Amino acid sequence: MRPSIMHSRGEPRRDPTEHWWAVLPGAVLLAYALGLVAVPGVPVWLTAVAAVAPLGLLVWGYLKRPAGSAFGELTIVEALSLVASAFVISRWLGVQGLEGFGLVLLALTAVLVLSSTFVALGAVGAIVSTEALSQMLQTAAPTQVGLTWTGLEGVDVGMLATRLSMVAAFALLAWLVVGREAARKRKARDQELEREREKLLAEAREFRLIHAGRSDSPVTREQAEELILRDAVEAVHHTTFVTLELVQTALRAHTVVLLWFDLRNEKLRIKELISESDDLVEGTIDPAGGVLGGISRRREVVRLSSLRPGFRGLAYYRTLPGITEFVGVPIIEQGHLRGILCVDRCENLPFTEREVQIVEDSASYILRGVENERMVASIERTRFEVGRFFEASRRLNSVLTPEEVYKVALESVREICDVDFGAVTLYDAQEDRHEVVYVDGDGAKSRRDSWEKFAFDSNQGLVSMVIRNRHYLPVGGRLRDRRATVLTEEEDFSGLPSLLVLPLIVQDQVVGTLVVGHSERDRFPAQRREMLEVIANQVAVTVQNARLYAQMETMAKYDALTNLPNRRSFTERLQQTMARHRRNGRTFGLVLTDIDHFKNVNDTYGHPVGDEVLRQVGRLFREELREVDLPARYGGEEFVMILEDTDLEGARQVANRLREAVARLCFQTEKGPLQCTISMGIALGPWDSDEPHTLVDLADQALYYSKENGRNQVSVYREVVASSSAA
Repeated sequence: MRPSIMHSRGEPRRDPTEHWWAVLPGAVLLAYALGLVAVPGVPVWLTAVAAVAPLGLLVWGYLKRPAGSAFGELTIVEALSLVASAFVISRWLGVQGLEGFGLVLLALTAVLVLSSTFVALGAVGAIVSTEALSQMLQTAAPTQVGLTWTGLEGVDVGMLATRLSMVAAFALLAWLVVGREAARKRKARDQELEREREKLLAEAREFRLIHAGRSDSPVTREQAEELILRDAVEAVHHTTFVTLELVQTALRAHTVVLLWFDLRNEKLRIKELISESDDLVEGTIDPAGGVLGGISRRREVVRLSSLRPGFRGLAYYRTLPGITEFVGVPIIEQGHLRGILCVDRCENLPFTEREVQIVEDSASYILRGVENERMVASIERTRFEVGRFFEASRRLNSVLTPEEVYKVALESVREICDVDFGAVTLYDAQEDRHEVVYVDGDGAKSRRDSWEKFAFDSNQGLVSMVIRNRHYLPVGGRLRDRRATVLTEEEDFSGLPSLLVLPLIVQDQVVGTLVVGHSERDRFPAQRREMLEVIANQVAVTVQNARLYAQMETMAKYDALTNLPNRRSFTERLQQTMARHRRNGRTFGLVLTDIDHFKNVNDTYGHPVGDEVLRQVGRLFREELREVDLPARYGGEEFVMILEDTDLEGARQVANRLREAVARLCFQTEKGPLQCTISMGIALGPWDSDEPHTLVDLADQALYYSKENGRNQVSVYREVVASSSAA
């Protein structure tokens, strides 16, 4: 875990107990020297208070310490409290006929170990002063409280010298044995905290979250800003890690690693990685050598296939663990090469064009994440408006799905200024068409019954003009012509004299608009427009990130050919279905199906025809089943279905209906029409088995029975078992 930078070297921690509280332990030490506590004739309760009160102050000091402060380091008040309590208890033990001065020496040892040199010297001085004053001020009689000045002639100089020498010798010995080591560790801790702080600032500069400048330049922000930068760096790392994890899962990669340039663009370092290998470089990497050199020079995607054993061109490995396939994508920001995203795997399975595109999109996603955090940090430093502006930006960075982005975008706008109407539109450049994806507020009227799924072609309205001009409209945020078209002529925005249509731009591409309006005039002055433009830019980046995230999530859960859930999604759904039906005591059907003689289809008609057969069969299953049911592609030509709340006869009827529907499908090919049949096996959960994997195996046995007994039929596991037993 990264050490806290809350109390790094050069930033002294405020005393958790204010210095004036030193009056309490000081008063106790003076009372001890004057003989007012822990002597015959003094009430026991007064001695108890004098012993416990300083200890209570010590405990209170620890409870008041801010989170993240070093636990063991005593302040001067706490050190004096410990010494005062030790003195009182030692004298009380002396009255009982026991030697208690060792407690004072023990307290001194604790102070030497748990405090700075200044505090330790203060404690030693307090002990010496208290002991000397106690010898010179003696009680007049053991039965009454009174003081007499004995002067030096009344002092047992030998005893005083012995005790003071003992204190000095013990302090020196304790310092040499444990205090020096404790001081060394405290110094090492402070140095480590300072290194972590410098590392944080260096990473913030590398990600361009703050001005690069000189590495040793003083930071003008206070401690709070350092925490903001730490959050920004950690957010970049988190976004990067999640992206790399998705890439590894989607592409079945061996290693996915992000290499990032230092400030001088001279060396690369591993910023984040997901790998099945432990043999990766820990220090800097030369960007000029091997495959990385080619990517750095040409700034183009490099894809290598069928690498020979012992290939040493991947500099992020110490020794290459049998890598055969590689893809490297440069991460370029405004013409500057920031880093390289590398993906490799050990299988002899070359990366497809689609997989390379996923890596390129992931690299863009990582860069967008860095830009998001840079923008957040920039917004916070400029302090455009209290904390609401920063909160709006932070919330935008926390959402992943497009629906959440649209909602949070309008909520963020409302944190900056009041609006009566807000909308988000997306633009399809290929079709030159706009879609209203989110609307909040009733400030605008529409002749349509609903804004949902409202799309329109480009026209002369403000939204279309903003897309073409890439600049906000209307000028000054004022809707001067109440009859002006904003979306289409069917909407009435006359009730919003303050209106602003902002473009959403990502990588010089306009992806949509943010529309906000208010029923009062002049609600969007220049400063507020600038803040809204910043929010719009971030909304654009977040929308693009959400699209990419949704795309990658879909690829991880759905089969690309049939658009049905894949085996992984089916397994998760089956576990949930089994648990739910165990609780409610009802049954569900599990149907496993296989296209008959599918290999012959591929061999005779070609794989494109085979793919079309799979697509159409998957489409039929999706259309014929209820919404609560789940059809999924299990693998190859196999499909699987979960039929919710279904008994045995219901499952059989559904399976036969699907089987007959597939048999009616006809595919036109170059070699003539093609028709296919399917075989199906049914198991009933949790009746046949309450274990998901076992239930799938039972359905597979029923499917095998169908294929072995003529195909194009439906078999039920329990009936198969019964017929086998009868035979």
